[in-house]
Amino acid sequence: MEVAVEETAFETWEECLSVSNGAIELVVTVGVGPRVIACRAAGGENLFHTDEEQSTFPGHEPFRRYGGHRLWHAPENEDRTYAPDNDPVEWTETDRGVRVVQDTEPTTGIRKSMSLELAADAPVVEVTHELTNEGVWPIECAPWAISVMRGGGTAVLPFSRGDPEGLLPDRSLSVWPYATLADDRLAFAEGAVRVTQDDDCDGPLKVGASGADEWAAYVTDGVAFVTEFVYDGAATYPDRGAAIEAYTDDEILELETLGPLEELAPGESTVHTETWRLVEGVEAPTARAVVDAAE
Repeated sequence: MEVAVEETAFETWEECLSVSNGAIELVVTVGVGPRVIACRAAGGENLFHTDEEQSTFPGHEPFRRYGGHRLWHAPENEDRTYAPDNDPVEWTETDRGVRVVQDTEPTTGIRKSMSLELAADAPVVEVTHELTNEGVWPIECAPWAISVMRGGGTAVLPFSRGDPEGLLPDRSLSVWPYATLADDRLAFAEGAVRVTQDDDCDGPLKVGASGADEWAAYVTDGVAFVTEFVYDGAATYPDRGAAIEAYTDDEILELETLGPLEELAPGESTVHTETWRLVEGVEAPTARAVVDAAE
């Protein structure tokens, strides 16, 4: 089926694009961004959380919590991470989707862009995230792709395992200062770490893992939002070597993937590509259930 791109409005966002192939629909904001504000199977509900009030993030104004999918650059830093994406983006239609480009961030010298290419007849999207150094000095950073998922589901972070007879450690878990391993939302299962979103919780929780299995997922109401990417075992990743992360609080869960840290000279870019896949019939939020349903 042909990919259809149409100008539209969505909730409180007046300037958007609907990008659909009949199996999956994305809604991409162009009045602000780059953001993918909605992702849903044809006729289905939005899997992303949205903040219809477009509220500011306390302590980080004028950054706004729109929700949806966004692109940041890691590692997290008070001075550069919360650069706002409140201005219009340039967009062009491509063979199977769209490309959206933000103006260069004045505080960082980084220009962000996203390209979204839909499969011909399946609920699959290739999302290419690009950071370009438009400044005058080198910058070390990593692309950081963040999908803000609607509440009530569970993130599945595969916990890669090497040789079971090996003598050296083969995996690691990154734990943020405000998290505790005794949190009821955190569970360790065969082959994965699980993080469940709970409206009735005491505070935020965030963990990360290596991501050597090259996928992570969020499961809600029997549907898995699976994101796949390439992991480079020889590269250095932010956050103590985490390429996949999950953050949750009483409203949302953020499913995050990261590219390797790179030093970008002026004019250089770094690219991180995710492949999104919607998988139905996932009976339980486990690594095995997601893999079995996807096959």
